[in-house]
Parts: sequence; structure tokens; C-alpha cells
Amino acid sequence: MFFAPWTPPTDIEAQLQAATAHGDWDGQLGALAVAELYMEEGRAEADGLVPPAPLVPYRDPASGKRCLPVFTRGALPPWRPDRVLQRTGLDDLALEWPHDKWHLAVNPGHPSAAVVPATPLDREAWLEVCDEAPPRASGRLLSLYTGPLHGPLAHGLACGAPLAVRDGVPWNELGGVYRDYDEDRVVLHGTWGVADPAGWWHLTQRLLAGDGAERETEFALRAREGLAGHSADGAPATAQWREAVTHVLAHRAADAAEIQALDTTVTRIAAAEEQLVRDAVLQPGRRVVSTAAHGLACAVALARLGLSARLCSPADAERVVLTAGETARRTYASWPAFSAGLLLGATLRPGAGDPRAGDPRAAVSGHTAAVSAHHLLLGDPASPWRNIPWS
Repeated sequence: MFFAPWTPPTDIEAQLQAATAHGDWDGQLGALAVAELYMEEGRAEADGLVPPAPLVPYRDPASGKRCLPVFTRGALPPWRPDRVLQRTGLDDLALEWPHDKWHLAVNPGHPSAAVVPATPLDREAWLEVCDEAPPRASGRLLSLYTGPLHGPLAHGLACGAPLAVRDGVPWNELGGVYRDYDEDRVVLHGTWGVADPAGWWHLTQRLLAGDGAERETEFALRAREGLAGHSADGAPATAQWREAVTHVLAHRAADAAEIQALDTTVTRIAAAEEQLVRDAVLQPGRRVVSTAAHGLACAVALARLGLSARLCSPADAERVVLTAGETARRTYASWPAFSAGLLLGATLRPGAGDPRAGDPRAAVSGHTAAVSAHHLLLGDPASPWRNIPWS
């Protein structure tokens, strides 16, 4: 009988499997020290609806040891509405371990499973290894090798890849967590004002419909596209563009304040695109057709956050992701064009989805990180933007 070889979901599971197979206990701890670990909890307990249940170990059938289970990112249990996942780390477990005779079971039942002793001396060793481990770097491209890598769902998830890079989560995961249950609920409520399924649904539909984009910006961009379509010289000069927008508004009997606001918008777009040229995001002479990409990327992130916070079902989240991908393909011609639209939208709407919007230093830092994600996603051979055709 032929058995397909096991594909480790991430490098962590591969390291754990190899270390356990070779009896390399130091290798086990080295992998766990840099891994994000997750513990499962009843949703009612996490929501404070019932008192926390005492931790109860299970007897591991392979080792016979009494163990508490934890999971790495690539080996999380399937999504359930009544069970949630909370993030921890080996150092936190070392400081909060409940019983000296219990063992730590990592990914029970998974090919990367490991059972680690947790005596006081062992836990001191955990802390030493964690102290020596390199810090987790932000701005990395992370993938689940067992997640969607091709097809419409992968394309939709790849539209949210810049935010996944920013947040340090795998770009192609649609499952039990984004970061973890508690943190994802805080982000949804504090950043997006979403606290229930109805609010989640309303916001995702608005973003998918383009309501997240500024109307003045989209009007100005459409006006420029109209001018370019009637000109043999391509994109109009900024002065010509401003004059045309003013003429259209005057023809519509717009008041002076509205005309001034649109004129300011055109100037801001032109300045932002010049910055994108300096950032090597836009080629000289190229232009952005829409900022809808920013809302579509946010919709993908909200689908993942809502699924983690149990505000939607997996089917609901998948529909949002697929719709985001379809809308992006209709609006843009390529991944670079989508990314330029996302960056322009983020630039013209500083603080969109960012609770630090009042700090200008955070805005600059956020733009720099977004530009870095753009170049990473277009340059890394493992990037979805290099491996998933646009159309």
C-alpha cells in the first residue's frame, strides 16, 4: 500500500518531528522555545460566562504519561464554535506550570508529537533555552505548507498577505486563530468597533462593496482614468487633472467647499503617488486606478479575525475571502497594481484599522513596514504573489 509522505505544515513541526525521531531533546526544546504555542479552552470560560475549569491532564497513550496538551501553529485542532485557542510560550508555561509530575504533550496525535518532562529542573532548562532563543522577528512571510496554496481561496487569502506579514501570522490560514481568541476579540472591538456577528457581517460587506474607500479619492481616480482614456498621451498632468475635476463639480453645481475638498484630494493623491514612485512601488508614469485594495485586504483580515473570535462560521469567512479575491481581480490587472492601490489607500486614510492613528511616527513606521511587505511579497520566490497567477 502506498502512503503519501507527510508534509510538515511549518518549519516548527518539521524540526519537532526530526528532533523526536532522533532523540534530540535539546532540539525539541530549541524548536519549542521559538514557537508560538496554543492551549485549548472552552469558549464559555474564555468569555467569563462560567468559572474557569481546573486543568485536567490526560494520559498520553503513546508514553503513558499524564500530560497537558499544547499545540504549535501548524497543528492546531479543527475549528469548533465552543472551543477556542489561547496563545502562550514555553517560557510562560515554565513559570505557570501546575504540577511537577505532569508532562508537556506537544501536538498529541500529530506526526510532530512530542512528550516533554516538566519537573522543576526541566522547567529551569526551558527558561534558559528561551533566554538564548532569538526573538521572533516581525515583517516575515509565513506560510502553512498544508494550507491553500493555489486556486481562488488562496488568491483571496493572498490579498490579505500584506496584513499577515505585518501581524506575523501565516498568510494562507483560515482556521481557529489569527493571533489568539482574546487578542483577536480586543482588536475587533477596539480597532474595528466589532463586537458581535451582526457588526462583523455589516463591516465586511461594506468593505467588499468598496465603502471603505474614500468617495472623494475614488471620484478623483475615476476622473483621471476617464481623461487618460480620451488622451493619446496617457495619464494627464496634475494641473489638467485638477482642472477637469473642478470643471465637473462646477457643472454639477457643487459648492465651493466640495470643490476645494476634491482639489485637495487630487493634490494628495499626486503627492502620495510620487512617494510610491520613490519607494519603487510604482513605476514612473504608472498610476493607481483605485484604493479599493485597502478595504479588500482588511476584509480578508476581518474574515480571519471573525473566525477566530467565533463571530462567523468557516463558510461565512470563506465567502468573504473568495469575494475579496474576485473583486480584486475585476478591479486591478496584477499583484503590483493591487499592492499599489492598497498602499495608496492606506496613505490617504492614515490610521485605517490602526489604533495608533494619532501618532505621526506610527504612521511613518506603518508606511515603511507596508512598503517592505510589498517588496517582500513581490520578491520572495516563496511568496503567493510570485506563485499564484493574478487571473
